Amino acid sequence: MISLPSTAHFFSSSMDDFQAQAMMDRYNGVFTPLEISAADFKAAYDTPDIGPHIEKDYKGLSYLSWPFAFRYLKEHFPTLYVAFEEKTLGWPVFGEPGAFILRPYLTDGIRRTPALVFPVMDRKHNSIQQLDGRAISDNIQRASVKAIATFTGLGLRLYAGEDIPKEEAPKPALQQDTPKPARAAKKAATATAGGTSDSAPDSAPEPAPEPFDAKAALTAVCKANPLNYADEKASMAAGKAALESIGLARATEVKTWQAFGNVIAAMMTLWAKQEQIVISKAEMTEEINAVRGLETTEAMIEGMKAFVAKKQ
Repeated sequence: MISLPSTAHFFSSSMDDFQAQAMMDRYNGVFTPLEISAADFKAAYDTPDIGPHIEKDYKGLSYLSWPFAFRYLKEHFPTLYVAFEEKTLGWPVFGEPGAFILRPYLTDGIRRTPALVFPVMDRKHNSIQQLDGRAISDNIQRASVKAIATFTGLGLRLYAGEDIPKEEAPKPALQQDTPKPARAAKKAATATAGGTSDSAPDSAPEPAPEPFDAKAALTAVCKANPLNYADEKASMAAGKAALESIGLARATEVKTWQAFGNVIAAMMTLWAKQEQIVISKAEMTEEINAVRGLETTEAMIEGMKAFVAKKQ
């Protein structure tokens, strides 16, 4: 009588063989490639619908939340989904403390893309030293969004520092806070003399405007604390965070009033996020542009105070 292996043993053995073969294929780069045409990729990259769903993290970096990433994936590429390579059956995390990684890829169940390397991070973008279920779950969603963006183009421009939709053309540089005494005196004299000026002939060159001092302007804003932080120190920290959110390390890197307006806009955006203010993107943009378009530090401070008063 021939003895046959039990059904459980057969499937267990087959699964072990499958995993071993899958592991070997992965190391050898053996898989049927999933291809997305250049036209489909460009159409997904340029999709205008993503804009309203773009959010900002605590650093002011733009991102697309995972529910919307999956929504647009199914709208543009309904047969595709994100899967993860597994270190062991059912366990998608590779690496060690401080260097844990996930390896997401896109597939239709038969063909697939290469796998990305996605570091497991906390909400401040720091590598995680100790895993727990929540950390794995959160990072799987983030890794899925990046895999979707990388291989289809959906939201990919966010990773290139671009925003969706494209911002309006930048406003012209704002006037300096400090009035120009010589020019003001000349105008006053001209008005008094009925169109002529004895003290300064029209041909006389006007003095160069005083240089813009971003450090002094930002210090003045933070000391005024228009966003009602707990104290001046917290307000200063908010100013520093705003600089970092637009890629600057210090205020001296801000060279124009227009650029300073961007710092003020970042401060307002970060404050609204921290306070969990419910406001539409269109309304927030309108509020920011109203303050960013003001012509003096004092006016900006008052504009920020008015914004806070309306939202608290």
